[in-house]
Amino acid sequence: MRKINIHCRKDRKGLRMTYTPTGDSKSLVLQGVTIACPYCKEARSLHNMTEEEFLGKVVGDKFFI
Repeated sequence: MRKINIHCRKDRKGLRMTYTPTGDSKSLVLQGVTIACPYCKEARSLHNMTEEEFLGKVVGDKFFI
């Protein structure tokens, strides 16, 4: 099973979160979840991003939010 690590795009540090794809390309990803980076203190969230769009932005096994 593939796991995608989530990293901060500003300082490139890992946020100790992973996402496991469900296989449904039209389902919304991390809807209603706000992620705060403990290093740079910025809070970010994904709005209306489908799993297909999410997987398109993955670099290797990392997603930069």
